[in-house]
Amino acid sequence: MRAIIVASGHSTDDISQHQWIQEGDLLIGANGGASQVLRWGLVPQFVIGDMDSLSELARQQLAAKGAKFQDHPRAKDETDLELALSFAAKQGAEEIIILGALGGRLDHTLSNLLLLTLPSLEGVALRIVDGPEEVLLVRGGEAVTLSGGPGDLVSLLPWGGDVHGITTQGLAWTLEGDTLKFGFSRGVSNEMDASEARIAVEAGQLLVVHGPRPTE
Repeated sequence: MRAIIVASGHSTDDISQHQWIQEGDLLIGANGGASQVLRWGLVPQFVIGDMDSLSELARQQLAAKGAKFQDHPRAKDETDLELALSFAAKQGAEEIIILGALGGRLDHTLSNLLLLTLPSLEGVALRIVDGPEEVLLVRGGEAVTLSGGPGDLVSLLPWGGDVHGITTQGLAWTLEGDTLKFGFSRGVSNEMDASEARIAVEAGQLLVVHGPRPTE
């Protein structure tokens, strides 16, 4: 099962975001993200969070259209997105796509990126999508394949510590069992030289940022 979680961040390409949603997806609105789903003319099956950024009118519209609410107190240890991710994992989601998780407040953006490392999400195909860009986490013992085209930018960022045994295919600057050290910028702005790129990791956690080269 695939889950789509819509958070309340500001997307650089809001128009295209809803195109990720397919029939049969488990669609979840994380707090104010449910209002965004409404603007797309869709209805989430679940709305999860403390509802502090969801207007009463939006709540009434969502309820009338059959959305189910999981209300949480504002004084809580988890963000609304973390609650939504945990819920999706418990429902058995094998793939989770997060929309609206970047942009807006910097602390929220950083926190949302850190949520990719949640232990409960290990083994789940997970990515944050913002317009043409995607962010994925590759854990030790895992590999990921990116689809794109020559010239696409791919940055490999050690996340939380050094990352060992990185092997890549389809990138202009190839790594063959290399180590990227935490806090250094060596992995930034690699490029795809084929329609696909593969990145494998032996140990550590590697954040992969993939998107087209910006036009000047």
